[in-house]
Amino acid sequence: MNLIMFPSKATIIFILSILVFTPAFASPSNELNAVGALGRIEPRSRVIRVSHNAGAEGVNLQQLFVNEGNEISKGETLAFLADHDKKQADVEAANASILALNAKLASERINLTYAEKEFQRYQSLAPSFSASRSLIDAKQLAFQQSQAIVRQLKAEIATAQANKKIAEEELKNTVILAPLSGTILKIHTWQGERIRDEGLLEMADLSQLDVVAEIYESDLPKIRVAQKADIKLNGVEASYSAIVREIGFQVRKNDQNDTDPLADRDNRIIEVRLTLDDRAVNDLRHQIYRQVQVRILM
Repeated sequence: MNLIMFPSKATIIFILSILVFTPAFASPSNELNAVGALGRIEPRSRVIRVSHNAGAEGVNLQQLFVNEGNEISKGETLAFLADHDKKQADVEAANASILALNAKLASERINLTYAEKEFQRYQSLAPSFSASRSLIDAKQLAFQQSQAIVRQLKAEIATAQANKKIAEEELKNTVILAPLSGTILKIHTWQGERIRDEGLLEMADLSQLDVVAEIYESDLPKIRVAQKADIKLNGVEASYSAIVREIGFQVRKNDQNDTDPLADRDNRIIEVRLTLDDRAVNDLRHQIYRQVQVRILM
């Protein structure tokens, strides 16, 4: 009679612990022909935090022209700061000053032309004694005074133009423009609030997505640009394809923590950027910074 041998209770617990705590994309590598790691989804453009140029004290927001989810073109106006109207008025005042000075200069140039002709005419009469010396001197003085006024007006116009440039630059500092074409991801400051350290908003170009994989420093010699990789999300059956594009330069502590309670929380890693395929861009554009499992094929 054959006896059937059943595993002991301790053996069953050991086997179950291996099945539960060993993820499909373990890190470091659980396969000889692949390097496993945890990573996160990021736009290739990175997430850009847009802020003001008003100094450390911050500034109030006068008007906001965008909402979260809006598609924005590079250079498009995002917001006006609180002193925008005053700076706009300063520019208009500078323009008016320049126009007034140019009008004075045009008028004085007419006077100068007349004074010069009068001086030359009376000077030509001096040899025949048809004009007195004092009258000739008076005409010369009028001519020289007109020349001085023209020079003064030119200097005042140059100063006004310089002031206009200063006013225009100050006006630019009250307008926040989009630094790139992309999507508004998160607004930190709303109309009427003060822009502080977190800035006005965050935006990114979501047309191309990356995975930033945290590769153990011991696995770095196995990684090469153009290697293919599989990307998997927890709770999602489908996987995505990616290609290694950039290998980082700095070794630092990991940011992504494994759900495995036995995993090391203080690993030394190097960031490796992988380009996701087009299908992933469509599926994952609303999941920026989501944790993923990476398997780079050797």
